[in-house]
Amino acid sequence: MALTILAERNTFGTSDRPYYARASWGTAVDVERFIDRMAEGRTTLSKTDIVAVFQLAREELAALLSEGCSVRTPLGSAMPRASGTFAALDEPFLPGAKDGDHRLRIDFYIDPAIERQAIAKLRCKRAPAEDCVSPRILAVSSPQSGRAGAASPGDILVLTGLRLKIDPSDESQGLFLLATGGAPGAERRCSVYPENRPARLMALLPGDIASGDYKLVLRSRSRRGRKIEAQWNGRMSIDG
Repeated sequence: MALTILAERNTFGTSDRPYYARASWGTAVDVERFIDRMAEGRTTLSKTDIVAVFQLAREELAALLSEGCSVRTPLGSAMPRASGTFAALDEPFLPGAKDGDHRLRIDFYIDPAIERQAIAKLRCKRAPAEDCVSPRILAVSSPQSGRAGAASPGDILVLTGLRLKIDPSDESQGLFLLATGGAPGAERRCSVYPENRPARLMALLPGDIASGDYKLVLRSRSRRGRKIEAQWNGRMSIDG
């Protein structure tokens, strides 16, 4: 497999170099699949052991960062960062205050050795111009089922990708399920969205949706009001 490189217009670029390079990921690997690959690989640790190690690492990393430490891990380095300005040398630092610009965040930098190892093996391919307006679904999962491409009525589907945000109040927008084995044109719309962001969308499956195989289609509108949509390449199997 290769990383697809796209060209997008750069509004701040020069007239002779009006486009910039952007990487387009073919697959988004979630935590579950990442841990599965580790358990299937060169290790005697079970999946349960790996999950426990990651959970311990998360807890310790959060604890050390909360103590103001800079922490180097096998995957990279994490450190607290502060930003903002002061009107005087003795002005207090108040992150989150409504009338200030003081902020705290945690930065994480991948280990340079990992970056070098990955880049040395990474292969790229150029792609023609891409639709940079329509949504793009990279991966779909269901935390409740724990099975790829399968879910039950009332489960939550988690979509990751690009330009996924919708207006739930507009019934023409949302995640639609098109039955592949039912009546022609039969479809159902998810009406509840616990999370609604450009890179991640969570949709609650209707509790009364019939069992069967479905295509997933995300419909939204561009900033100019044009109808746009994306279809997931996979199939979702709903079982009762």
